[in-house]
Amino acid sequence: MDAGLAADCVTIMGCAHQSFPQNYLGLPLSASKLPVSAFSTYVDRTDKFLSSWQASLLNTMGRVVLINSVLDAQLVYIMSAMQIPQETISQIDKRRRSFLWAGNKEFSVDKCLVAWTNVCTTKELGGLGIRDFGTHNICLLLNLVHRLHCADASAWAQWIRGKADIANMKGENLGHH
Repeated sequence: MDAGLAADCVTIMGCAHQSFPQNYLGLPLSASKLPVSAFSTYVDRTDKFLSSWQASLLNTMGRVVLINSVLDAQLVYIMSAMQIPQETISQIDKRRRSFLWAGNKEFSVDKCLVAWTNVCTTKELGGLGIRDFGTHNICLLLNLVHRLHCADASAWAQWIRGKADIANMKGENLGHH
């Protein structure tokens, strides 16, 4: 776009001219693949929550409740819209693990009482019931696919169906060979 035209548009619309990546409606937005650094906001938000809690006053199960009800809930919005990079999930899991076992941000993995994969198992199977972020992210994204193929009244699904001929998509369009 011509720089003069862009400047005119910014003046007329009263907005800022920015480059990608940037946030829109709380989600990182880019014209190309997002770098992992675009997700640092979510790691920082996790740090902010953890630093405000008085973890030393809670037992392990109290910390589990905070992780499941508050900490995990802050990421549901982005996990429902896009796949979180594994590096970001690992950074957040490190903080969740430290909070669970020590109540702070810095904690050695050697001091964990139970392997993280076991912690993320359901209570019925002997775990603590903390959600696995990677699996939760995939499930939330699969919900979008489900909504596309169900005859519900979702405005989003109707809009997507109007823009793409989903019924006639070929396997190669879906990543199949």
